[in-house]
Amino acid sequence: MSAGRPATLIAAPRDDLCLAFANTLFWRGRPSPTETLGGIEDLLRWLAGTARLPPASIETAGTRLHRRAAEAAELFAEAIGLREAIYRICSALAVSEPLGDKDLALLNRTLAEAPRREKLAYAEGGYAWATRRIDISAASLLSPVLWSAADLLTHADRRRVRRCANDACLWLFVDESKAGTRRWCDMSSCGNRAKSRRHYLKTKAG
Repeated sequence: MSAGRPATLIAAPRDDLCLAFANTLFWRGRPSPTETLGGIEDLLRWLAGTARLPPASIETAGTRLHRRAAEAAELFAEAIGLREAIYRICSALAVSEPLGDKDLALLNRTLAEAPRREKLAYAEGGYAWATRRIDISAASLLSPVLWSAADLLTHADRRRVRRCANDACLWLFVDESKAGTRRWCDMSSCGNRAKSRRHYLKTKAG
C-alpha cells in the first residue's frame, strides 16, 4: 500500500457472501425467476447492507454513477454477469460437477482487478481488511463478494455447498447440519412443500 495514501477498511466477508449475491435472483427454476436487483441503486444498497462496503465508498460510487448513466449501466451489467458466473460455479460445486472454464476465468480475471487484502487493521472494536482505495468498477465494488467466492472455492467447506432440492427454487446455501445431509434451503418452505406433495401423490395413488 502506497505511503501516505489512506487505506479503505472493508469488513471480512462472511463465508457465504458469494452465495447471498448469487441468490439475489431466486426461484431460478421457475419460468420467471424473481429479480431483486433492478438497477445500480439496488446493487449499491445490497453492497452497503449485505456486503458491508464502507459508506464513503457507496456514497462516492452513487454520486458518480447517478451522473453517468452509461457508466452505471455498464457496471451493473458487469455485476450481473459476475453474479451469474458465481451462481454457475457454486451450483456446479453443489452437485459435484466440473466448474465451467469460462466462469472460472471470469472470476480469476476480476479477482486480479479487485483491490488486494493488504493487511489487517483495527476497526470499530474488531479488525477489518485494509485495501487500497476502492475505485468505481465492478471488480472493486464487488471485492468482498469476490474474496468470498475465492475463499469458498479454496476452503474445505466447499464440499458443504448445496443447492435446494426444490427444482423451482435452486437456492444456494452452505450445509451446516451435523450430518451434512440438508437438502432444502428452508424446511418450513421448500421442505414442507416437498413433503406435502409426496403425501398428496401417495394419497392419490392409494
